[in-house]
Amino acid sequence: MSDRDDARQARIPRLSIETEPFEDDQDAGAEGASAWETAGHAVHDAVNSDDFKNAVGFAKGLGATAWAYAKRHPFTVTYGFVGLVLAVLILTIGLWDTIVIAVFVIVGAVIGQIRDGDNGIVNFFSRLLRGGR
Repeated sequence: MSDRDDARQARIPRLSIETEPFEDDQDAGAEGASAWETAGHAVHDAVNSDDFKNAVGFAKGLGATAWAYAKRHPFTVTYGFVGLVLAVLILTIGLWDTIVIAVFVIVGAVIGQIRDGDNGIVNFFSRLLRGGR
């Protein structure tokens, strides 16, 4: 090494990591552990409470009621969901982008039905364009 490299090495600060904790850090660690234990006990007590069990029972009952409604009214739920998706699409990406996506979906469904041998969508549009005959 040259003298120039030695001078450069002397100017570079050396980093060191202290591994021994300060006394204040030890006290904070004990308080932190105590806080975690207290929070854990609070969660355990909340889960075992009657209010929580009633809320879970309510959610299960609500889910069972919603599922029964969906079985009785499948088209209402399906078209309601389609409306929700369209509303989200229109609000996020805009009306015209949503229309373009819908056109591509319809064209893809038509092509898929033709390839499957089921021309339901094609027959629908044929009847629609012929005037319902």
